[in-house]
Amino acid sequence: MAAKDKAKSLFRDPAPMTAMDRTTFEARQIIDEQNQRRAELTASLRAQRLARDAAGPAKAPARRKTTK
Repeated sequence: MAAKDKAKSLFRDPAPMTAMDRTTFEARQIIDEQNQRRAELTASLRAQRLARDAAGPAKAPARRKTTK
């Protein structure tokens, strides 16, 4: 039984999170999620742009004729 008691005393229980710790944790999670979504969108848009550019030059818009 002494070995079990020694093992329990070896590791302390984690300190309870303060209000500031909880807020910081939640804020970092939100920021990480936003960064992940932004990276996914950027990768998607980049792939679309590269596919469009690989297809060939885009048609130039028709020029308006001006009269003087």
